[in-house]
Amino acid sequence: MTGLHISILGMGLFSLLKKIGLGNGTAGLLSLMVMLQYGIFTGGSVSSMRAVCMFVLSVGAKILGRTYDILTALAVSAILLLLDSPAYLYSSSFLLSFGAVVGVAFVSPCIIKIMDIKGKAGKALAGSVAVQLSTLPIMLASFGEISIAGIVLNLAVLPTVSGVLLSGLCCSMAGFINQEAASLAAVPGRVLLWFYEKMGMLAGKLPFCTWIGGKPETWQWGIYYGLMALGIFWGMRKAEKKKKAGRGILWGLIVLAGIQLLSWQPRKGLRITCLDIGQGDGIVLEMPEKGVFLMDCGSSNKKNIAAYQLLPYLKSRGISYIDGILVSHTDNDHISGIQELMEYMTQGLTSVKAGTLMLPQWKEKPEAYQLLEKLAKEAGIQVLYMEKGNSFSCGKAKFRILAPMEGSLGDNVNEEGMVMELKFGKFKGLFTGDIGMDTEKKLLSEFSDVDFLKTAHHGSRHSTCQEFLDQVKPELAVISCSDSNTYGHPSPETTLRMKKSGVKVEYTMKNGAITLHTDGTRIWTEHFVK
Repeated sequence: MTGLHISILGMGLFSLLKKIGLGNGTAGLLSLMVMLQYGIFTGGSVSSMRAVCMFVLSVGAKILGRTYDILTALAVSAILLLLDSPAYLYSSSFLLSFGAVVGVAFVSPCIIKIMDIKGKAGKALAGSVAVQLSTLPIMLASFGEISIAGIVLNLAVLPTVSGVLLSGLCCSMAGFINQEAASLAAVPGRVLLWFYEKMGMLAGKLPFCTWIGGKPETWQWGIYYGLMALGIFWGMRKAEKKKKAGRGILWGLIVLAGIQLLSWQPRKGLRITCLDIGQGDGIVLEMPEKGVFLMDCGSSNKKNIAAYQLLPYLKSRGISYIDGILVSHTDNDHISGIQELMEYMTQGLTSVKAGTLMLPQWKEKPEAYQLLEKLAKEAGIQVLYMEKGNSFSCGKAKFRILAPMEGSLGDNVNEEGMVMELKFGKFKGLFTGDIGMDTEKKLLSEFSDVDFLKTAHHGSRHSTCQEFLDQVKPELAVISCSDSNTYGHPSPETTLRMKKSGVKVEYTMKNGAITLHTDGTRIWTEHFVK
């Protein structure tokens, strides 16, 4: 938006100076000096400096009496910025800014010609669609989602944004003279901004306002842009030959095929990701065929983990629906992110939805437990209560609840927490919440050899006893904790016991998010921090 401001202000100032009698040279130099300072004043962001560079070339062409070509100016601006800072090539703001201009300057005219669009409204819509198509892989790679409603909302925002800018300028200038006059000048801008906010809130509540497509791989980028170029080339050839029959439909089908490929997220067996959320637990289970479950999500040393850890991960994986949220117990370091997520769902602040909340069956419900029930009801999520003996399946994956015992009070949330076993093919995983040695020993008869263990209580010395390790014999165990926690997690005693038992131990505090893949026979891991 800063780039748009510079374009509007720069060309407006240049035209104003010419109208008062200044020539191209003088008007151009004065406006260039002002806009260069304005670009720096706004923070020197990529979009503002791109706009300044293009404005310099545009005015320079007028001064020299040369023709201005927007794509040439865009290329020169990119070269200049990359010479200054080559790392911009990996910046989403750089890619989005330049991609949007390519959409407006090149893709939009092609769409208009291919579709034979007439009228200002149709051309404006084509421009908005062109920007979205041109920046789609960048948006998905950066955010994992795009706003479908934004295509239409842009039609209302772009023609009126100059009014916001003009109101702000008048307010700034009037502020030097009279405060009341400045307040009055700001009214139109405030009204427009209020209108934008309400439109955004209304659009956010629509069921299909946002599409979560996931983060595409580099090869998907290449094929998408290749198909898009092919569709444009073929459509323009047909348009030049005046052949209208089916050209718009076929072009649209080619682009849709590219979008479908871009959002394709292959499922290779079962995927278990232990998120790096500081001192806490957060595990995303992606089923082999279809289905996603969340096992705990909370942190005692990080805030807003749903916004900054959980949701970005889900969106990067193209996950818009969670089949089940399992809560081992109600300590804050296991539920704070779940509470935040359900609040977002209720307020319409996320397009991610959930079907079921699964809580341990306790006779006495702590305050945090009751809050989870309340938030789930407000978000339209079904609540189920789990205890030993309960089981359910999702495709070829089978879940079995080993604890809490029937009749558990819930007065000791750690020891009476939910313990779950997950089977897929020959693979078996065990999720133990924060249970201690006493509960581990009570459940020994329920345990058998496992391939994966979510280590109890963040590696505390009061959990993962030798008898337990001798019984479950895990090949791989993950300890989720913060490197700056004050609890002494993980305990050297515990990690030593595990290593002596032949367990390969992974730590989120060292490797970031840890992802386990299995085809039901073999297992392999992937670290976020290489």
